[in-house]
Amino acid sequence: MQTGLLLTSVVLVCYFDGRYRRIPNQITFSLLLLGMVINVWQRGLLGLGGSLLGTFVGLAVLIIPYCGGGIGAGDVKFSAAIGSLMGPGFAFAAFLYGAILGGVWACAVLLKRRNLLQSLTAIGYRAAILVSGSRILAPPLHSFNSGREWGLPYGIAIGLGAAAALVFGNPF
Repeated sequence: MQTGLLLTSVVLVCYFDGRYRRIPNQITFSLLLLGMVINVWQRGLLGLGGSLLGTFVGLAVLIIPYCGGGIGAGDVKFSAAIGSLMGPGFAFAAFLYGAILGGVWACAVLLKRRNLLQSLTAIGYRAAILVSGSRILAPPLHSFNSGREWGLPYGIAIGLGAAAALVFGNPF
C-alpha cells in the first residue's frame, strides 16, 4: 500500500515540479496525513511515533538548504511527507539518493550551459569565506537573471531519490 502511494506521489510531484516549478500542498499534506493514518492503522502508537520521527527527519535534512534559499518549501514538505509515509530511515536514504542524483543533474546542466567552472569557483570562494569567518559577501553563483532559468526542480530529485531507495534498498 505504502509503495504504491509513494510512487503515485512521486509521479505527481515530478509532473507538477517539472512543468510548473511548484509542488501543490494537496499532494504533500495528503501524503503526510495518509502516512500517519496508515502507520497508525498498521502499528498503532508505534506507527504514529515512526511517522512523526520520519516527518522530522524529512524536514531536518532539507531545512538548511531551504533557509539558504537553495530549495523551495514544497521540496521540504515533500521530503517530510515521504518520511511520514515510509519512516525516518527511508526519509534519510531518499535524501541521500536524491542529493546524489540532484548533484549529477546540476553538474550536467552546468556543463551544458558552460557554467560549471564559474559555479565551482563561486562555491569555493564562499567556502573560503565561511571557513575564514569573514563577513565579505560572495559573488553570485551564476550570471542568469532568473532562478527559473537556471534552477532545478529539486522535487524531481527527491522523488527519484525515494524511487532509488525502493529499488536499491534502505541501508538505514
